[in-house]
Amino acid sequence: MVKKIKLFLMRSNIIDLATGVVIGTAFQKIISAMIDKIFMPLVGVLIGGVNLKDRYTEILTVKIGWGEALQSTFDFVVVGTILYFFLKALGQSTEAKPQVDDLLIEIRDELRKLNAKK
Repeated sequence: MVKKIKLFLMRSNIIDLATGVVIGTAFQKIISAMIDKIFMPLVGVLIGGVNLKDRYTEILTVKIGWGEALQSTFDFVVVGTILYFFLKALGQSTEAKPQVDDLLIEIRDELRKLNAKK
């Protein structure tokens, strides 16, 4: 039982996943600091010194914190954009790769064309 657990944990994709989680967590801290300390203060200045995190709308007796939601959306967009350029700089493909089914369909179609010529 212990051997099976050790084998499972030592498989390369588990190690890669764990490494990705650790690096992703550190990367997220860097991005959050950049957003909180650089981007959002600049946005606040551009919109008249308003702190978006504190913005809310009150309907009846319920406070709807739309500023926090907007901040989270902005964080997501910035993280996605930076990750895109980071992967592009590393030479990783950022384009969607064709699915196996799509490739098989293309192969089938090409084989049909070859057989039709005979």
